[in-house]
Amino acid sequence: MKGIDVYVEEAAQNRGVSVLRVSGYVDTTTSPDLERRLQALLREKRYHVVVDLSKVEYISSAGWGIFISEIREIREQGGDLKLSGMIPDVREVFDLLEFENILQSYPDAELAVASFGPIVPANAPAGSSSGSSAPARPTPAAPQRSETVLTDEDLVREVARKHPEYGLMRIQKELRRAENGGRDLNPVQLYVLLRKLELDTRERRVALAKRATGSDQGAPTGR
Repeated sequence: MKGIDVYVEEAAQNRGVSVLRVSGYVDTTTSPDLERRLQALLREKRYHVVVDLSKVEYISSAGWGIFISEIREIREQGGDLKLSGMIPDVREVFDLLEFENILQSYPDAELAVASFGPIVPANAPAGSSSGSSAPARPTPAAPQRSETVLTDEDLVREVARKHPEYGLMRIQKELRRAENGGRDLNPVQLYVLLRKLELDTRERRVALAKRATGSDQGAPTGR
């Protein structure tokens, strides 16, 4: 079985930045280990994170979902998560999913760390100066939609059922159509939602379509 190795260290040139060194395969089986390590950093209020992927040979949708799921909380706290050192095969998927619009990436971890500028560690004594801005306040919750309007979850599930072959970008485009309410979910929101609905792979969307077809065929005829 292909596994994963994850360890965390403070960046030598900037102790306020944490570096996750990852190696191996990040898939459904191994991604929980990476997720636990990242969430442990956030509990320690370390919101300036570089994930070194230079020794990662493969990342599945489950692995990408970890970065996408956590990025909002990290940025709301005034921090950021940056990727570094992706090999060509991993970078190809990153580009295909258009994640460059969401996550910054760098050729190596040193450049990614340097991009943060001076950061004071979370456990620094009170009164220490910092070059970083104060944590941003959480974005207020959006107003509740009327019960007569389909939720984003309902629409995403319906598009996935009708078009199981569609990828992330085509689902996003379909949701923008007027007949679907003109929903404009960005790639982060859409990916997280697909993952929540367990429709983040083409195989799962095809299975949903088959279940729906089977239910239709098995429905009473009304005779």
